[in-house]
Amino acid sequence: MELSKEYMLSQYQELGMLNGNNSVRLVRHSITGRIAVKKYMPASQKPVYVFLKLHRNEFIPEIYGYFENESQLIIIEEYIEGRNLEDIMSEQRMPVEEGVRIVKEVCRGLYPLHTAVPPIICRDLKPENIMLTLQKHVKLIDFDIARVVSPGKNRDTVIMGTEGFAAPEQFGCRQTDGRSDIYALGTILNYIVLYKFPVEEIVPGKLGEIIRRCIALNPDERYQSVIELERELEYRYPVRNRHADIGKKIPAGELSARRRFLPPGFRSGKVWKMLLAVIGYLLILNICLGMDVTENGVIITGIRAVSQKVLMLLAQLAEIAVVFNYLGCREKIPLLRMDNRLIRIAGYVVLELVFMVIAVLVWMLLELLI
Repeated sequence: MELSKEYMLSQYQELGMLNGNNSVRLVRHSITGRIAVKKYMPASQKPVYVFLKLHRNEFIPEIYGYFENESQLIIIEEYIEGRNLEDIMSEQRMPVEEGVRIVKEVCRGLYPLHTAVPPIICRDLKPENIMLTLQKHVKLIDFDIARVVSPGKNRDTVIMGTEGFAAPEQFGCRQTDGRSDIYALGTILNYIVLYKFPVEEIVPGKLGEIIRRCIALNPDERYQSVIELERELEYRYPVRNRHADIGKKIPAGELSARRRFLPPGFRSGKVWKMLLAVIGYLLILNICLGMDVTENGVIITGIRAVSQKVLMLLAQLAEIAVVFNYLGCREKIPLLRMDNRLIRIAGYVVLELVFMVIAVLVWMLLELLI
């Protein structure tokens, strides 16, 4: 382990085991006093937690840091104050509307993982791993057996999952994907409402129809995405004034999908970030379109000058897209995923040069055609 990371890890003082689990510890940061959770797990889980750290998700505890120690991975993550669904349901039944709300929020939390490149599947969705905070917010707390989907594989290498909630394919039938988590969501929804598994009894009526589709043995017969499931639940059990778009209510998963395609600075919906983005884009536009294009020391105008300015503008926008990981493009460049910060910075510099060279080459090609 690097000395810098070893020092960062040493700042977390252990307070004791959490829920009697020796591999999960409650810790406190010696400087800030912040309470966190320290978890030990196989190093093979690193890609999952790297993604979770780089992509903040309001439905998943924040990952403060990850550290490799020989064949072990040490995770420091946000401590969630609240109770898990299993404990809550052991004391009281939940209204149908509350169960639907919880599953819809789990769908929103899973959406960024399922649409990652490559996708990440939880594989261990169950009431024990779904927390309700003191403010009734939903948090998914366990990704210890989550996996990254491997294209071309027929089945999972390691068979894992909790009996009753895990999809049939998790036990060796075929490779798991996002539809495996949808199976678990259907089982959880039935469990919340009746406190029974679907094999014992299924919720009657329209909700039962949704659950039956979720738990279909053939993944092709289930909902094909968490957005599709959330949209169906929102249609059958709408929440008034949850989200609005020009006076029209939009399911949260669909709203998240639309925001995903917005340019950097506008995806969060925060006003101050959007204002900064507008200022930044206008500044870049002014610099690129206002620059003088010269040839042999003489300023040129017309379509040749405009084409070069536009190409320079596109090169800068491409760099911004990579820096802010637009549509996950940064994750596809190995150099920018390295743990060493200096290597990542060098990668951005190299990428900027590559974009500039491409712009020049395209301009030269246009010169031949114009």
